[in-house]
Amino acid sequence: MLDLIKFLIVLGFLLYACKLDLESRIIPNRVWKYMLLVSLPITGYQLVTSDYLMIHYMVAGFFVLMVIALSYALYLIGAYGGADAKAIMCLAVIFPFYPTFNGFPMLNQGFSFAFSTLANSVIAAPLLLIFMFFRNLVREGWRGLRGNVLYYFTGYRADVKNLPKFHNLLEFVDENGEFKRVRRAVEPDERMLERLRKSGVEKVWVTPALPFLIFITAGYIVAFIFGDLLYLPISTILSW
Repeated sequence: MLDLIKFLIVLGFLLYACKLDLESRIIPNRVWKYMLLVSLPITGYQLVTSDYLMIHYMVAGFFVLMVIALSYALYLIGAYGGADAKAIMCLAVIFPFYPTFNGFPMLNQGFSFAFSTLANSVIAAPLLLIFMFFRNLVREGWRGLRGNVLYYFTGYRADVKNLPKFHNLLEFVDENGEFKRVRRAVEPDERMLERLRKSGVEKVWVTPALPFLIFITAGYIVAFIFGDLLYLPISTILSW
C-alpha cells in the first residue's frame, strides 16, 4: 500500500510539472524539492521496516548512483533538459527498490524503477509517431501521403490563422518570400509567423514540440503497471 501511495504522490508532482512545462517551459526547482520532501519519509520508513539483506541495500544503492550518473550524463550531452534529468534523479532516490502493489507490475520488474521509467519513455516517443501517422491517414487520406510520408509521422496540417502554441514549423515562408518545406522543424519567431499570415497560405505542416517530461511521465505509469518494456526482450536475447 505504501508503494501505491508513494506512486500516486509522485505522479501528481509529475503531472503538475508537465503542465508547467507545456505552459512556460519552466519548472521551478521547488517542484522537485517538495516531491522529495513528501515522498522520502515514506521511503525512509520502508527501508527501516523492510527485511532486506545488506546485499540488497548495497545493490539498490549502486543502481541509485548509476541512474543518477546516467541521468546527468544524458543531460550533459544534450539528450534532454535539466528538468528531465532532475525528474529521473528524484525517482532513483525515491524508489531505491522497485514498487509493487497487488500484482503490479504485471510483466516484470526491471533492476531499477527509475531506469525502467527512462527506458519506457524512450519507447513512448516512437508510439507517438505511429499515432500521428494513423491520425493523418484518417484526416488527410492516402492521396496526401505522396510527398508527405515523413510529415505523416512527425506532424499534422494546421490553420495558419490559428496555429497551436509550442509547435514548430515544417513549412514556412523565408525572408525572401519563398515557401520552404524542411525535414527538421523550425521554431518560429513572430516575424516568421507574420510572413506566413501575409502569404495567403491557409494550412501548413507543423510538429508538436512536446517536452520529454511528458514521455517520462508516461514511462513512469507504464513502469508501475506493466514493468520495464525493454527488460523482457533484452533478457531473452541475452539468455540465447
